Amino acid sequence: MRWRPSQRDGNNHVAKRAIKVDERSLATDSPATETARTAVLTNLIVLAEDSALIEMLKSTLEGRQRIWRAESAIHAADLLVASQNSIMLVDCALGPSETPTLVAQLHAQFPDLPVIVTGRRDDEAMIGALISSGAVYRFLHKPVSSERIRTFIEAAERRLTDQPVVPAFVAPPESPVIPVPSRPRIRLDPALLRRLLATAAAIGLVGLLIAGAVELVERRPWQYIELPSLPSPPPRPAASADATASAAAAAARTDANVARLLSLAGIALSQGRLVEPEGENAVELYRRVLLEDPGNEPAKTGLALAAGQLLANVEQALAAGDLAAAAAALDAARSAAPDNPLLDSYSARLALAREAGVASERRASGAIDEAERAVGAEVARLLTLADASMREGRLVGGASSAEAYVLAARRSRPDDPGVRQALNALSGRMLLVASQAIVEGDTRTAMTWIDRADALGVDGKAVARLRAEIESQRIASVREDHSRLLSLANQRIAQGQLLGPSADSAIHYLDLLRAAAPDHPGLAETQALLADRLLAEAGGLAAAGRLQEAAARLAAAEAAGAAAGRVAPIRSQIDGARARQDAAGSVLPESSLRRIERTPADYPARAASRGIEGWVEVQFTVLKDGTTRNAQVVASSPEGYFEQSVLDAVARWRYEPHVVAGEAVDQRVEARLRFQMSGR
Repeated sequence: MRWRPSQRDGNNHVAKRAIKVDERSLATDSPATETARTAVLTNLIVLAEDSALIEMLKSTLEGRQRIWRAESAIHAADLLVASQNSIMLVDCALGPSETPTLVAQLHAQFPDLPVIVTGRRDDEAMIGALISSGAVYRFLHKPVSSERIRTFIEAAERRLTDQPVVPAFVAPPESPVIPVPSRPRIRLDPALLRRLLATAAAIGLVGLLIAGAVELVERRPWQYIELPSLPSPPPRPAASADATASAAAAAARTDANVARLLSLAGIALSQGRLVEPEGENAVELYRRVLLEDPGNEPAKTGLALAAGQLLANVEQALAAGDLAAAAAALDAARSAAPDNPLLDSYSARLALAREAGVASERRASGAIDEAERAVGAEVARLLTLADASMREGRLVGGASSAEAYVLAARRSRPDDPGVRQALNALSGRMLLVASQAIVEGDTRTAMTWIDRADALGVDGKAVARLRAEIESQRIASVREDHSRLLSLANQRIAQGQLLGPSADSAIHYLDLLRAAAPDHPGLAETQALLADRLLAEAGGLAAAGRLQEAAARLAAAEAAGAAAGRVAPIRSQIDGARARQDAAGSVLPESSLRRIERTPADYPARAASRGIEGWVEVQFTVLKDGTTRNAQVVASSPEGYFEQSVLDAVARWRYEPHVVAGEAVDQRVEARLRFQMSGR
């Protein structure tokens, strides 16, 4: 079993269908109420084949969670990405040897996801390392009880509630006011505060800020950030319900990605990967979070911490006399937090250090003018190379790119007019490439170019405009995906592909749409149509004696919302046919049937003349009309005396027909006849 995120293209999807077990608690709500409650209810994704476990979950949780049954690991990933506030329950019985690998990959892809595993004692020993490491949140021993299920699920919900990531509030398009969440509260332990105060006395205010930044990175205070819940959105007119529901669904899809990016950014920050390597450093990852959720406070805090560490690097480089390293670290800090109040102070210190270095060289060699000319010549050379690289289209990548040349020139003379002009030209080229990528629908490439242009710190308005354009395009793409899933479901119903193939059937596309957008227009009507078709197929299969296929269609119709009054007759039909099949294969005692005529067997003369007694055990079939057929001697004692007499007698016996589920059936019976001499 290999775990990987699945593609979102319905035609190429390889996941099996998921069955929504219980949504009774949402059945009577309005669309607006449904949207609000979806943000609160927990999604329980169940990867199990144990029907008893599914039923116990359904009866125990009583509609307080939305329960989804996934029949493959790939489709479970789809549901986890499409939903928020999720808990995963995995049954070891699906594949005991593959469960540790599955759980490890789950934890790597969704580090904040509570994973509950159920199994036997030996299963627990097999995944003991995962339990110790925290990859498995709880292990549920079989046989399970309702109380333990409820306790474990509630504990997992509390863990979700304690996570620092709060889904961003998405205002409806008609709403003119977007509520702003209050500032998060950061809790620092007393030992950290005492350490900061002691440092302040020794190195002063500036040093305190630097040391504090280093200390915060080491202690990772973002683990203790408490974010207050967002205020409820303002009342909106009924006409905007669809827009609000679509926006809420879009926010739900991005929430899992935001949590993943925050986790990766926190790891990069703790490991000192502030601006390198490309795509895996803290600054880029936090910026990607802010692209998904512009008001995300943990991301803003992370950027501030990264800037503090970079300023600490500036301090170390200045102390070591490495002005180039100090300039590079200062540029990176300015890119991470352009509003940091310490930037001007460090820029001034760097300028003084440069002037001091120049003065020292003047005193040592008396060649100040020559040195200045050399710097100017080097800057001019770099700018010439940058211009040539831009004309050739080599904007980024490697030491011979326009970006590398311009940044090197800026490090030498950040205030040079030629350097500023080159920065503007390079930023414009990058934004032009980003615009072309947006037109082509390649938002990933567009964001890469926008981030690089933003790092140059030149045209902030153009960067903001392109980012807003990408966000609008993404929302439109999500709506288009939902409409495409509904269209595919209707096509498969028309083609008769109701339940199979598993990755290209009507039920498959409806399950994906229900997970991503339960209030999508037209979804309820298509579900009702699917239920009608499934009921019709179930009745036809039951009449043809294909009972297992009929039962599968009936169960799928119930999951699609078929009315109980229409399900009950077909279930009775299937149950009756199964009972008749069972009766045909069973053997009943002859005394359990109502006799009409049962004449005794004749005592064979040969046995009577010799005074021989004995018995015969016989089986025969009572037909639907009450006559007997296919009599067969099973055993006798002694052999060769009484068998034929018994067979002749059975052929004359008559019974009332045996009725099963309201219908007369052929029934196999058995009897034992004894032969005894009179007077004994």
